[in-house]
Amino acid sequence: MIHYNIHWFESLHSTQDYLKNSFDDSLPKWTVFVAKEQIKGKGQGQNVWESEKDKNLTFSILLYPNFLQARDQFLITQILSLGIYDFLSHYLSNVFIKWPNDIYVGKNKICGILVQNQIIGMEYSTAFCGIGLNVNQTEFSFAPNPTSLKLELDRSFDLDILLEEVLDCIRIRYEQLENNLIADYKKEYMEKLLFYKVWSKYLYCDNEIMEAKIKDVDNFGRLILENRGGKEIIADLKQLKFLF
Repeated sequence: MIHYNIHWFESLHSTQDYLKNSFDDSLPKWTVFVAKEQIKGKGQGQNVWESEKDKNLTFSILLYPNFLQARDQFLITQILSLGIYDFLSHYLSNVFIKWPNDIYVGKNKICGILVQNQIIGMEYSTAFCGIGLNVNQTEFSFAPNPTSLKLELDRSFDLDILLEEVLDCIRIRYEQLENNLIADYKKEYMEKLLFYKVWSKYLYCDNEIMEAKIKDVDNFGRLILENRGGKEIIADLKQLKFLF
Protein backbone atom coordinates (compact mmCIF):
# COMPACT_ATOMS: atom_id res chain seq x y z
CA MET A 1 0.00 0.00 0.00
CA ILE A 2 1.33 3.42 -0.91
CA HIS A 3 2.39 5.80 1.83
CA TYR A 4 1.24 9.38 1.45
CA ASN A 5 3.59 11.99 2.88
CA ILE A 6 0.81 14.08 4.49
CA HIS A 7 1.48 17.32 6.39
CA TRP A 8 -1.42 19.06 8.17
CA PHE A 9 -1.24 22.79 8.92
CA GLU A 10 -3.48 24.84 11.17
CA SER A 11 -3.49 27.77 8.76
CA LEU A 12 -1.89 28.66 5.42
CA HIS A 13 -2.47 31.46 2.96
CA SER A 14 -2.42 28.86 0.18
CA THR A 15 -1.41 25.20 0.18
CA GLN A 16 -0.44 25.61 -3.47
CA ASP A 17 1.95 28.50 -2.78
CA TYR A 18 3.37 26.78 0.29
CA LEU A 19 4.08 23.58 -1.64
CA LYS A 20 5.74 25.45 -4.51
CA ASN A 21 7.82 27.59 -2.13
CA SER A 22 8.87 24.52 -0.11
CA PHE A 23 9.69 22.45 -3.16
CA ASP A 24 12.95 20.73 -3.83
CA ASP A 25 13.35 17.44 -5.63
CA SER A 26 14.04 15.58 -2.37
CA LEU A 27 10.33 15.83 -1.57
CA PRO A 28 8.78 12.47 -2.47
CA LYS A 29 5.95 11.95 -4.90
CA TRP A 30 2.57 12.03 -3.10
CA THR A 31 3.72 14.70 -0.65
CA VAL A 32 0.46 16.34 0.43
CA PHE A 33 0.08 19.67 2.25
CA VAL A 34 -3.32 20.12 3.89
CA ALA A 35 -4.60 23.29 5.59
CA LYS A 36 -7.36 23.33 8.20
CA GLU A 37 -7.71 27.00 7.32
CA GLN A 38 -6.75 28.47 3.97
CA ILE A 39 -6.79 32.27 3.96
CA LYS A 40 -6.21 32.95 0.26
CA GLY A 41 -6.83 29.67 -1.50
CA LYS A 42 -5.93 29.68 -5.18
CA GLY A 43 -8.55 29.27 -7.87
CA GLN A 44 -8.17 29.53 -11.63
CA GLY A 45 -6.68 32.87 -12.74
CA GLN A 46 -7.28 35.50 -10.05
CA ASN A 47 -10.10 33.58 -8.37
CA VAL A 48 -9.97 32.82 -4.64
CA TRP A 49 -11.29 29.56 -3.17
CA GLU A 50 -13.66 30.17 -0.25
CA SER A 51 -13.34 27.72 2.64
CA GLU A 52 -14.48 27.88 6.27
CA LYS A 53 -11.93 26.74 8.88
CA ASP A 54 -12.06 23.05 9.87
CA LYS A 55 -14.95 22.37 7.48
CA ASN A 56 -13.42 21.35 4.16
CA LEU A 57 -10.48 19.68 2.46
CA THR A 58 -8.01 22.16 0.97
CA PHE A 59 -4.78 20.49 -0.06
CA SER A 60 -2.01 20.28 -2.65
CA ILE A 61 -0.33 17.15 -4.02
CA LEU A 62 3.18 16.87 -5.44
CA LEU A 63 3.58 14.63 -8.50
CA TYR A 64 6.45 13.93 -10.90
CA PRO A 65 4.78 13.05 -14.23
CA ASN A 66 8.05 12.90 -16.18
CA PHE A 67 6.71 9.93 -18.15
CA LEU A 68 4.60 12.50 -20.04
CA GLN A 69 5.71 15.05 -22.58
CA ALA A 70 5.12 18.74 -21.94
CA ARG A 71 2.37 18.89 -24.56
CA ASP A 72 0.36 16.31 -22.57
CA GLN A 73 0.13 18.30 -19.34
CA PHE A 74 -3.68 18.60 -19.46
CA LEU A 75 -3.77 14.84 -18.84
CA ILE A 76 -3.04 15.52 -15.17
CA THR A 77 -6.09 17.77 -14.84
CA GLN A 78 -8.16 15.06 -16.52
CA ILE A 79 -6.84 12.31 -14.24
CA LEU A 80 -7.43 14.40 -11.10
CA SER A 81 -10.96 15.16 -12.31
CA LEU A 82 -11.71 11.49 -12.90
CA GLY A 83 -10.28 10.51 -9.51
CA ILE A 84 -12.40 13.04 -7.64
CA TYR A 85 -15.41 12.08 -9.76
CA ASP A 86 -14.86 8.46 -8.66
CA PHE A 87 -14.65 9.48 -5.01
CA LEU A 88 -17.78 11.64 -5.06
CA SER A 89 -19.72 9.01 -6.98
CA HIS A 90 -19.35 6.69 -3.97
CA TYR A 91 -21.60 9.12 -2.09
CA LEU A 92 -23.61 11.05 -4.69
CA SER A 93 -25.36 10.67 -8.01
CA ASN A 94 -25.58 13.40 -10.63
CA VAL A 95 -21.82 14.18 -10.44
CA PHE A 96 -20.21 15.88 -13.44
CA ILE A 97 -16.82 17.24 -14.48
CA LYS A 98 -17.20 20.86 -15.55
CA TRP A 99 -14.55 21.89 -18.05
CA PRO A 100 -11.81 22.60 -17.40
CA ASN A 101 -11.19 22.03 -13.70
CA ASP A 102 -14.30 21.87 -11.51
CA ILE A 103 -16.54 19.10 -10.20
CA TYR A 104 -20.28 19.72 -9.99
CA VAL A 105 -23.26 18.02 -8.40
CA GLY A 106 -26.06 18.87 -10.80
CA LYS A 107 -25.43 22.55 -11.51
CA ASN A 108 -23.70 23.28 -8.18
CA LYS A 109 -19.94 23.38 -7.61
CA ILE A 110 -18.48 21.07 -4.98
CA CYS A 111 -14.79 20.94 -5.93
CA GLY A 112 -12.16 22.99 -7.73
CA ILE A 113 -8.83 21.83 -9.14
CA LEU A 114 -5.74 23.89 -9.96
CA VAL A 115 -2.70 22.30 -11.63
CA GLN A 116 0.51 24.33 -11.96
CA ASN A 117 3.34 22.77 -13.91
CA GLN A 118 7.11 22.84 -14.04
CA ILE A 119 8.42 22.13 -17.54
CA ILE A 120 12.10 21.49 -18.26
CA GLY A 121 12.82 21.40 -22.00
CA MET A 122 10.25 19.02 -23.46
CA GLU A 123 9.89 17.10 -20.20
CA TYR A 124 6.93 17.46 -17.90
CA SER A 125 8.95 17.59 -14.69
CA THR A 126 6.63 18.46 -11.80
CA ALA A 127 2.93 19.00 -11.14
CA PHE A 128 1.62 20.96 -8.15
CA CYS A 129 -1.99 19.87 -7.83
CA GLY A 130 -4.27 22.02 -5.69
CA ILE A 131 -7.72 20.74 -4.69
CA GLY A 132 -10.51 22.38 -2.74
CA LEU A 133 -13.38 20.07 -1.78
CA ASN A 134 -16.46 21.35 0.05
CA VAL A 135 -17.23 18.85 2.81
CA ASN A 136 -18.94 20.13 5.97
CA GLN A 137 -19.52 23.79 5.11
CA THR A 138 -23.18 24.80 4.72
CA GLU A 139 -23.02 28.60 4.39
CA PHE A 140 -21.02 30.46 1.74
CA SER A 141 -20.53 34.20 1.48
CA PHE A 142 -19.41 34.81 -2.10
CA ALA A 143 -18.84 31.52 -3.91
CA PRO A 144 -21.27 31.15 -6.85
CA ASN A 145 -23.69 28.16 -6.83
CA PRO A 146 -21.76 26.17 -4.17
CA THR A 147 -22.68 22.89 -2.55
CA SER A 148 -20.96 20.45 -0.18
CA LEU A 149 -21.21 16.84 0.92
CA LYS A 150 -23.08 17.94 4.05
CA LEU A 151 -25.55 20.05 2.08
CA GLU A 152 -26.21 17.14 -0.25
CA LEU A 153 -26.39 14.35 2.33
CA ASP A 154 -27.30 16.14 5.60
CA ARG A 155 -24.48 14.61 7.64
CA SER A 156 -20.94 15.48 8.66
CA PHE A 157 -17.75 13.74 7.59
CA ASP A 158 -14.35 13.03 9.17
CA LEU A 159 -11.82 15.01 7.14
CA ASP A 160 -8.87 12.68 7.86
CA ILE A 161 -10.74 9.64 6.60
CA LEU A 162 -12.09 11.48 3.59
CA LEU A 163 -8.64 12.74 2.60
CA GLU A 164 -7.29 9.19 2.40
CA GLU A 165 -10.30 8.14 0.32
CA VAL A 166 -9.82 11.01 -2.13
CA LEU A 167 -6.08 10.35 -2.45
CA ASP A 168 -6.69 6.64 -3.09
CA CYS A 169 -9.11 7.44 -5.91
CA ILE A 170 -6.69 9.93 -7.49
CA ARG A 171 -3.75 7.53 -7.10
CA ILE A 172 -5.60 4.70 -8.88
CA ARG A 173 -6.28 6.97 -11.86
CA TYR A 174 -2.74 8.35 -11.87
CA GLU A 175 -1.18 4.88 -11.80
CA GLN A 176 -3.38 3.78 -14.69
CA LEU A 177 -1.98 6.70 -16.68
CA GLU A 178 1.57 6.02 -15.46
CA ASN A 179 1.31 2.38 -16.52
CA ASN A 180 -0.49 3.21 -19.78
CA LEU A 181 -3.51 1.14 -18.73
CA ILE A 182 -6.20 3.72 -19.48
CA ALA A 183 -6.29 4.00 -23.24
CA ASP A 184 -9.94 5.05 -23.20
CA TYR A 185 -9.56 7.61 -20.37
CA LYS A 186 -10.38 10.48 -22.75
CA LYS A 187 -13.68 8.90 -23.81
CA GLU A 188 -14.54 8.39 -20.17
CA TYR A 189 -13.59 11.97 -19.30
CA MET A 190 -15.78 13.31 -22.11
CA GLU A 191 -18.77 11.18 -21.09
CA LYS A 192 -18.60 12.62 -17.57
CA LEU A 193 -18.35 16.22 -18.80
CA LEU A 194 -21.16 18.61 -17.91
CA PHE A 195 -23.26 19.47 -21.01
CA TYR A 196 -21.36 17.07 -23.27
CA LYS A 197 -23.28 16.85 -26.58
CA VAL A 198 -26.07 18.97 -25.04
CA TRP A 199 -27.14 22.32 -26.50
CA SER A 200 -26.32 24.96 -23.85
CA LYS A 201 -25.72 28.70 -23.65
CA TYR A 202 -22.26 30.26 -23.31
CA LEU A 203 -20.75 33.73 -23.19
CA TYR A 204 -17.99 33.74 -25.82
CA CYS A 205 -15.17 36.31 -25.78
CA ASP A 206 -17.14 38.50 -23.30
CA ASN A 207 -19.46 39.84 -26.01
CA GLU A 208 -21.39 37.03 -27.69
CA ILE A 209 -24.05 34.81 -26.16
CA MET A 210 -24.20 31.65 -28.19
CA GLU A 211 -25.89 28.27 -28.09
CA ALA A 212 -23.52 25.41 -28.70
CA LYS A 213 -22.75 21.84 -27.77
CA ILE A 214 -19.46 20.39 -26.54
CA LYS A 215 -17.80 18.03 -29.02
CA ASP A 216 -14.31 17.43 -27.63
CA VAL A 217 -11.33 18.69 -25.62
CA ASP A 218 -7.98 18.93 -27.40
CA ASN A 219 -4.54 17.97 -26.04
CA PHE A 220 -3.99 21.52 -24.78
CA GLY A 221 -7.20 21.44 -22.73
CA ARG A 222 -9.15 23.73 -25.06
CA LEU A 223 -12.86 23.08 -25.45
CA ILE A 224 -14.16 22.26 -28.93
CA LEU A 225 -17.78 23.21 -29.53
CA GLU A 226 -20.21 23.38 -32.42
CA ASN A 227 -22.68 26.26 -32.68
CA ARG A 228 -26.20 26.15 -34.13
CA GLY A 229 -24.84 27.12 -37.52
CA GLY A 230 -22.54 24.09 -37.61
CA LYS A 231 -19.37 26.15 -37.08
CA GLU A 232 -16.62 24.61 -34.94
CA ILE A 233 -15.33 26.84 -32.15
CA ILE A 234 -12.14 26.21 -30.17
CA ALA A 235 -12.07 28.09 -26.86
CA ASP A 236 -9.71 28.36 -23.92
CA LEU A 237 -10.77 29.21 -20.38
CA LYS A 238 -10.52 32.99 -20.82
CA GLN A 239 -12.79 32.96 -23.86
CA LEU A 240 -15.76 30.99 -22.58
CA LYS A 241 -18.21 31.24 -19.70
CA PHE A 242 -21.02 28.81 -18.94
CA LEU A 243 -24.47 30.40 -18.64
CA PHE A 244 -26.73 28.35 -16.37
